[in-house]
Amino acid sequence: MDTEVTILRKKMPKGAALKTEQAVNTARRTGLAVETSQKFGAATNKQHGTTLNTTKLDHETEELKHQSLDKDVSKLIMQGRQAKGWSQKELATVILILLRVV
Repeated sequence: MDTEVTILRKKMPKGAALKTEQAVNTARRTGLAVETSQKFGAATNKQHGTTLNTTKLDHETEELKHQSLDKDVSKLIMQGRQAKGWSQKELATVILILLRVV
């Protein structure tokens, strides 16, 4: 009697297939050692971590505002600009600031 023994085996998963949840569960069932770790910041859309003390900023209760000038100052600037015949855009370019600030 001539008998040959043929052993059939599945191919071992490679690359990304080893990282799937199904592959990890299969490895656990068969008794293989499984090590899982999550990279820092994984599954988030953050490009850079913050360097600010965010807890301190969250507990800040003081109302912070920029100081504003009196209306008299804005009127003096407007009168001086009109005396020279400048538009708001021309004044902004001369004093090197944005137009919306003027």
